[in-house]
Amino acid sequence: MLAIVPALDEADTIAEVVRSAAAHVDSVVVIDDGSTDGTADLAREAGASCVSHERNLGVGAAIATGLRHALDLGADAAVQVDGDGQHVASSIPVLLAALHSGADLVVGTRFEQGFEMSFVRRTALRFFSAAVSRHVGHHVSDPTSGFRAFGPKAMEKLAPIFPTAYLADTIEVLYLAAESGLIVRTVPVDMIARSGGRPYAGPTKSVVYAARMLLLTIKHFRLRPR
Repeated sequence: MLAIVPALDEADTIAEVVRSAAAHVDSVVVIDDGSTDGTADLAREAGASCVSHERNLGVGAAIATGLRHALDLGADAAVQVDGDGQHVASSIPVLLAALHSGADLVVGTRFEQGFEMSFVRRTALRFFSAAVSRHVGHHVSDPTSGFRAFGPKAMEKLAPIFPTAYLADTIEVLYLAAESGLIVRTVPVDMIARSGGRPYAGPTKSVVYAARMLLLTIKHFRLRPR
């Protein structure tokens, strides 16, 4: 079992993320996505292996790199854990247990545990939740969650086609999973507010990405498995 940690300038949190995740998996790999603050060195000091992108390629590209790395190592499962400290490592066994129960891709949902977000974001998320759930044949209440577990079948099928555009790495990959015949399930997990680093996108870009996700939803609606 391997933890994949995509990270961009997460020097404030990466060491604790690595140490926390390492308690629940066999090894941790940090995908340093063009950081300039020493994230990679701190990750290694904390006990992780590290694969670095020479420049920032985006979180989707970082996850794709991590999945390929997991396949090369022969890992039987991979858990995606964000480098900013939002994902509570004690929920990793919950994600892995769902894999062992027959799922190929498990999405952690934060809302059952009381996580809060703005009304506008939550409203938009409900729309995408309904669209994604219809596509995958299972209720996915938190389709933009980046706290996920991949089984061997999911790693093999998704690594070559993993979307690299921002937020496509969350919502679109669920569409692709369904179209690839993968079993998608969700479990409640604990998440907290970002405690350091900087987000991949601000409010203005988020509006652009929401529009992109709408177009992708329309595109994949036509490909929905019957």
